[in-house]
Amino acid sequence: MTRNESQTRQEMIDQQLARAGWGVKSRAVVEEFLIRVAEDDPKWHGQHGFADYALLGRDGKPIAIVEAKRTGRDALAGKRQAADYADQIKSQFSHDPFIFLTNGKEIHFWDRDRYPPRKIAGFYTRDDLERLQHQRKYAQPLHDITISPTIAGRDYQNEAIRRVTEGVDAAKRKFLLVMATGTGKTRTTIALVDTLLRAKRVQRVLFLADRRELVRQAMAEFKSHLPNESLARIEGGETSGARIQFATYPSMMQVYSRLSVGYYDLIIADESHRSIYQRYKAIFDHFDAIQLGLTATPTDYIDHNTFALFDCGDGTPSYYYSYEQAIADNNLVNYRVLDAQTNFQLRGIQGDTLPEPLKQMARDQGVELDELNFEGSDIEKSIINQATNDAMVREFMDKSRKDIRGLPHKSIIFAVSHAHAKRLYESFNRLYPELQRQGMAEMIDSHMERADATLDDFKFKSMPRVAISVDMLDTGVDIPAIQNLVFAKPVFSKVKFWQMIGRGTRLHADKATGEIKKDFLIIDHWKNFAYFKLKPDGEIDHPSEPLPVRLFRLRLEKWQLLHAQQQDTQPAIDELLTMLQSLPRQSINVRPHWDELDALAQQWPAPSQSMLDHFSKSIAPLMRLAPLAGLDELQFCVWCERLTVAWLKGDDGEQAKIRERIQETITSLADNIPDVQRVAEQRAWVCSIGFWQHLDMPRLISLQTTFAPLMRYRTSTPGQTIEINLPDSITQRSWIIYGPTGEGAFAESYREQVEALVHRLAEQLPELAKLKQGEFLSDEELEGISQTLNQADLFVTEETLRKAFETPTASLTDCLRHILCEGAHLPNREERINAAFEAFIAEHGYLRANQLNFLRAVKAAVLRHGRITRAALSEPPLSRVGRVESLFPSQDIEELIDLTHQLLDEVA
Repeated sequence: MTRNESQTRQEMIDQQLARAGWGVKSRAVVEEFLIRVAEDDPKWHGQHGFADYALLGRDGKPIAIVEAKRTGRDALAGKRQAADYADQIKSQFSHDPFIFLTNGKEIHFWDRDRYPPRKIAGFYTRDDLERLQHQRKYAQPLHDITISPTIAGRDYQNEAIRRVTEGVDAAKRKFLLVMATGTGKTRTTIALVDTLLRAKRVQRVLFLADRRELVRQAMAEFKSHLPNESLARIEGGETSGARIQFATYPSMMQVYSRLSVGYYDLIIADESHRSIYQRYKAIFDHFDAIQLGLTATPTDYIDHNTFALFDCGDGTPSYYYSYEQAIADNNLVNYRVLDAQTNFQLRGIQGDTLPEPLKQMARDQGVELDELNFEGSDIEKSIINQATNDAMVREFMDKSRKDIRGLPHKSIIFAVSHAHAKRLYESFNRLYPELQRQGMAEMIDSHMERADATLDDFKFKSMPRVAISVDMLDTGVDIPAIQNLVFAKPVFSKVKFWQMIGRGTRLHADKATGEIKKDFLIIDHWKNFAYFKLKPDGEIDHPSEPLPVRLFRLRLEKWQLLHAQQQDTQPAIDELLTMLQSLPRQSINVRPHWDELDALAQQWPAPSQSMLDHFSKSIAPLMRLAPLAGLDELQFCVWCERLTVAWLKGDDGEQAKIRERIQETITSLADNIPDVQRVAEQRAWVCSIGFWQHLDMPRLISLQTTFAPLMRYRTSTPGQTIEINLPDSITQRSWIIYGPTGEGAFAESYREQVEALVHRLAEQLPELAKLKQGEFLSDEELEGISQTLNQADLFVTEETLRKAFETPTASLTDCLRHILCEGAHLPNREERINAAFEAFIAEHGYLRANQLNFLRAVKAAVLRHGRITRAALSEPPLSRVGRVESLFPSQDIEELIDLTHQLLDEVA
């Protein structure tokens, strides 16, 4: 339905303004606002103009104007006219008003001083506009604001911040930072927020994360670094006026529609990945704010929709700092992997092939041998063998990195489920009761009461040392002391896999002993690393279709089939209309379809293929926004519609499959609920054969209307899992072939033997003694050591040492120094150069992103060559990064040359 301008204003724009607090009958709004112009102004030909609406600030002056067009015209059509009006208002009132351009279905906002027009979800409130006006008046250029080195002082962190601030100065509004876990995403974000706040570029910030623990952790870090800022968490549908607010995505979904479009100036989305695009995009569509996405996921695994959400259409994030680069810069530690599978994991459990004593054990436990026919991958799914968990716990206690007391360093064991976590916990209790009396291992997951308090103990206290967790510690938790990870479950998502590895990558030095974490250990019981080598992208994530969308499409198909069979279609049409009427009309995604929805409410068309395709592709996806029933009720409705479609098609196989599922679901309803008791007769009827022998539409409709509202009373039914306890042990670990005739050993065993041999030889060979003292060896001396080591029984070579220590690029000297000088760690040349450049950057807090990028290249050149001359700054490879004369003033260039000269002296 096309409206003229008057109808558009009365029926649509007036209501939209009222929702933002601009009641058209109030004193804050002036309709047909007179634009006074000079009589001799040639542009106006002596004619005055009238702005459709003027929105007045508290001072009574126009803070914004609204240019309205009828629904059939482009909302941007009045852009030039509105600009002329705004020019006249600016000359009359000495400030430039904001501009809204709308045709009722679309609203565009134009802040002429700073941005081109952009589409928004609704009108700003007076508070929003006055806050923006304050920023426009007092904001400083971001390149003039120094970055606080006490919050984020590393060069790559500074560059990430400058990429964003320079983008903001250049009128960009969406950014994506990809930074490896442990490189300080949160601190970088805090320093960025601090910079934006001090520049008066933003005043209200929202930080979003996908779990409460991550919100709590981020809030604590913000409070530590910005103690004078007001902070608040949004929970339970309650909002706050704090400058910096924190929420989980689900919590924000409860409240966002009650907040104005311009409520936030900056929204930070932690762990930005596909689920945000699928489930929470409505938040980002609603608020007109600068948006910053954060993720640690390598760029190869970021979904293209995430890039598009943050305007990185070419697949290039605003800034990328990879795990490999962080290791090379000594900002993260690498990992070592111990593959360790038990006998049953490798061979499965087949009753007929078990040794006779194990067969008897199974019988004694009440398990029939013909019930035992499981692959290794079925463990903790279809079969539970407690001794397999015992073997994993023993392996952890034997192989884990330990402190001087012989206790494991901080460790996470990733379990399959809460029940599995409980079984692993019971293994610790049974096998190591003396340590468990001290609280060494604890379960930390969402099933445990006060899990947050236990997590704090794990972070900050000596005990517990081991956190057995399901999902809660897979992502985002910042515990630098972690030195052991145990993959006691299979992982199929590459994104999740990298997030889990990231729990151990942070640098750490033990305050009590001074011990520095060089790397960390991953014990992989499920060949996850081998899986991702064979399948680098992991499982392809097929996003599930939201249930309301699926339900709408099934009802469309049902309506089409009923029409084709000349049956009554009105009930199906009524169902579809009811769903359409539940759509939130003010959503920016729904608003463009208003005319079509109104037309459908008045006259439902006859089906055609083009119309059905349009409904399925354009209208059905909107149903994800509808506040429909609970998930259990929606799922039951979907099953009922699938059954109806299968019945109309005559598909007996599909009907039988869904019938079984429906009967199981209805049987699972709680018997002690009055609403369920009232339908006991219908319940028994549906579970009998008679109900299904003569299906018809009235019976199918009754099935759905009677039982769908009762689905919230379902009770869970235990799965058919066999529990048994047969002896199991680790039978396969990482293997190294080192001898000329194929001799081999487990990697950790070979490493221990080599270390013992090198320490013995250090007492005999003067060359090794020199190396132990930190002296350099000649090529002849190194060759002599190499020949001595490459003999029976271990045949130690540079190549086998690389495999044993999992350092593919290390030299023989590197490995020998690692063995001999492990206890006495001094900052090496690379660390000292890194520290000197970080100090230089901290002293020059005004540096821009391109300058920081150039400095990183200079640092790399110093690490390779030692000294950098002034001429070298203008020659390849540095000249390919940028022209030093255009990037830096001469004084900074001289200071940089002085720095490289000092470093040459210090590291000599």
